[in-house]
Amino acid sequence: MNEVKKNAGKWAPWYWYVVPIAVANMIKQKLVEGMPVAVNAAATLVLIGVFVLVITAVHRSRHANKQRQP
Repeated sequence: MNEVKKNAGKWAPWYWYVVPIAVANMIKQKLVEGMPVAVNAAATLVLIGVFVLVITAVHRSRHANKQRQP
C-alpha cells in the first residue's frame, strides 16, 4: 500500500501525455511529409521523449508544491 502512495504523484494523468503528443504528431506529419521513413521515425521518437520529460517534470513540480503546503 505504501508503494502505491509513494508513486501516486510520479506520473501525470494519461491524457496530459496523449493530447499534446497527438496534436504535435499531426503537425510533425505535415512538416516531414515526403521525407524518408527514418527521418519521420527519429522525429517521432524525439517528439515523444521531449513531451514525456517536460510534462512529467511540470507535473512533479506542481505535485511537490502541493505536498509541501500545510
